[in-house]
Amino acid sequence: MSSNTSMPVLCRTIEVEHEPDGLSDLMERHRIYPDHADECWPEDRQVLGECVILQDARAVGFGRIVWDAHTEDMPRVVDVALAGHCWSDFFLDSLEQELIAEYAEEAEGGEFIQGHDGRVIDITRILGREGRQAVYAGSRRPRA
Repeated sequence: MSSNTSMPVLCRTIEVEHEPDGLSDLMERHRIYPDHADECWPEDRQVLGECVILQDARAVGFGRIVWDAHTEDMPRVVDVALAGHCWSDFFLDSLEQELIAEYAEEAEGGEFIQGHDGRVIDITRILGREGRQAVYAGSRRPRA
């Protein structure tokens, strides 16, 4: 058994050049809610955020925010998986917070999302902060 030599790093998948080693195995064996693996993927489903936790170029954590825009449902955190040595509230909370931050950049599905555990999360304050930062950076015009 190999030892892990580096600290886990949380990344948005758009920052990763290729699929990390072990991602399929992680998703098959370490999902928090394994019964969600068989859920059908509707054609209109949108991935609005996706993050991976890497350790020595190997996936040890993963999650995404999806939105079924054709329904009344709010966006939700799904496909959360954590390898055994990363199974802790710290990694779970960090992963979910980064997913929410990525989603908040556009927030296409509204101001509420469903967390990995089903709780409703109000991101209104995050949206205000993200919006102000985008205005200051010149990437978004302020609302009148």
